[in-house]
Amino acid sequence: MATEMFGKYEIRGKLGAGAMGTVYDAFDPVIERRAALKTVQRPEPGDPEGQEAMARFKREAQAAGRLNHPHIVAVYDYGEDARTAWIAMELVEGGTLKELMDRGERFPLPQLVRLMDQVLAALDYSHKRGVVHRDIKPANIMLTSDGAVKIADFGIARIENSAMTQVGDIMGTPAYMAPEQLRGEAVDSRADIWAAGVVLYQLLTGEKPFAGGYSSVQHKAINTEPTPPSALSVTAPKAFDAVIGKAMAKRPDDRFASAGAFAEALRAAASPAAVPAADDATVVATTRPAAARPAAAAPVAAPRKGPPIALIAGGGALLAAGLAAFLVLGGGGTPGTPEPARPTIPAPPPLPPRPPAGPANDPAPPPLRPQNPGQNAGPPTGPVLTPGPGLPTGLPTGLPTGLPTGLPTGLPLGPAPNPPGGPTAGIGAGPPPPIGPVGGVPPGPANPSVRPPGNPAGPAPPSILGDNKPDPTRQQIASLPPPRIDFRAAAAAAAAAPTCALLATSASDQGLAIEGVLRRGEEAALRRTLVLRDVPTAAARLSLRGFDGPYCDAFDTLRPVLAPPDAAPRLRLVGAMPLLAGQLLRFDVAMPDWPAHLAVSYFMSNGEVAHLAASVPHPPGAVVRLGEPRAGFPGWDVSEPFGTDLMLAIVSEGPLFATPRPDVEPQQAYMSALADALRSARAAGRRVLARPVVVETAAR
Repeated sequence: MATEMFGKYEIRGKLGAGAMGTVYDAFDPVIERRAALKTVQRPEPGDPEGQEAMARFKREAQAAGRLNHPHIVAVYDYGEDARTAWIAMELVEGGTLKELMDRGERFPLPQLVRLMDQVLAALDYSHKRGVVHRDIKPANIMLTSDGAVKIADFGIARIENSAMTQVGDIMGTPAYMAPEQLRGEAVDSRADIWAAGVVLYQLLTGEKPFAGGYSSVQHKAINTEPTPPSALSVTAPKAFDAVIGKAMAKRPDDRFASAGAFAEALRAAASPAAVPAADDATVVATTRPAAARPAAAAPVAAPRKGPPIALIAGGGALLAAGLAAFLVLGGGGTPGTPEPARPTIPAPPPLPPRPPAGPANDPAPPPLRPQNPGQNAGPPTGPVLTPGPGLPTGLPTGLPTGLPTGLPTGLPLGPAPNPPGGPTAGIGAGPPPPIGPVGGVPPGPANPSVRPPGNPAGPAPPSILGDNKPDPTRQQIASLPPPRIDFRAAAAAAAAAPTCALLATSASDQGLAIEGVLRRGEEAALRRTLVLRDVPTAAARLSLRGFDGPYCDAFDTLRPVLAPPDAAPRLRLVGAMPLLAGQLLRFDVAMPDWPAHLAVSYFMSNGEVAHLAASVPHPPGAVVRLGEPRAGFPGWDVSEPFGTDLMLAIVSEGPLFATPRPDVEPQQAYMSALADALRSARAAGRRVLARPVVVETAAR
């Protein structure tokens, strides 16, 4: 088959598609460089909307082509023929900031400041060269594989001294548009400063300052002030309120004069001097943590209609991983302030503002289903997934980059999790979040706002009595250590709080970790339990994945054999989630450090289970790649209906089943057979460990 070409560029794959055109993975054979090739169809002469879109496309090439900055996607070339126009640009493979935020990622303050500093540096550079982006938003902020910012999509940029300064009247994304932009007035660089302020607000709080439809957002942005970030999230430093207030001032003249000035103010607000340290406060009364924000109830997934579909499908955004934060605040007299002769103990300061309850901004898309399960003997009892004969009996081993070379030994079959106070081997886990430390910044000098468990409050500032001597009563109270937290009991209670979840826990005297999958809307119960047990944010590491689907009935059978956190089997999906239509489901499974059989099953939202890999033996410590196309096996394509499904990897000493299971079977039948197999393994003293992972897919 001849290679498809656009000009000199060879097309090697499709990266994405939308209403405006298609983006391809391309290769320039002349200089041997990969590129992202963005293409649009040339409009007919009498198509005014098409002509306007073509003008925007040329504007993008013109605007970005005059910019050369490390945090702006580079444009290499522009070309067109009788049917198509294209822009060849730098290929950025790390995804967008929006994709991370949609998955519920929350960034530690130093990482957040670094990201915004790079965004503002790129804007300052482009503004000084006469280019105003006019559509700054998380979807246009791309991230490289090492987390560096790349601003993209200058399609509606305004270019000074250009005839292409007006394409349409009001253009942009309403939630990020400045008041003058919403009114259709002329805009300058300060519209980008407003939009960058909105992005910063969203990074701090997880919410947009103005939400709703176009007219609602327009009215709010023009006439109302947003709630200060520190009132919505107790992890947002109060010093940031003033910075965002200035960036999002209604009048352009009241905003920062430049993106560089915005960046300087942001760095100053993030400095230790601007962020008060809770460890320096004198604790004079027991304080209560702020209540966790409840998560929204998940919509019920629509039932699968029509005949069985022989394609992998599924999706939905991941649940936000992390804990509702709170600060331990205290009160005390100010040194050097005269007091009455009679010693007094001042009242504690007010509690931090309680975040208002509200629904999560992450609607759940419908679920998915897999195809091309592994080849098994015996006739299927349900619809057979096609095409391809399935997986071979032997699978490749090896250690891809980024996976551990050794994993902890699995646990033998045994009873359900230990009671509170004992070891918490746990209830199951999923893969860790792709970016940043899970659960926030660890306590210590770099994060003085969180007191490490067991750390004494420190010396109290002296209160001056009438005789100018320290107040012994206050000193005695301030010297009391904070109450000791039972992290093991807290982890066990939090894992038991959701009604439909597979959660693995581990705990020590310094903190706890909870990993796993749970039904959407149930994270709030887990968070609330941790808050009520006074678990600090910095002491909890959470990695939670949300799903929609009828999987809860299977969890009682699986719970006794779920692998503890950080133990094998570990699953790593290849590619960023969600997988898009037409992409392949591929994943790596890291095996335990003992010889084990591996079986992989795929639970679908229609109540069926597809067996992707039969029980196949592998050596200790092997890492198995599944789903790669080969002769006779085209791979598992992603297709609709999109949503979330559950994939389960089970490792065992010896095969679980005496005869292979059907390629596809009802979930109830499989779980009944699996329960019998687990009882037999327990009676024989053979180890069995399981690990679930949520697979999500979406349309392009």
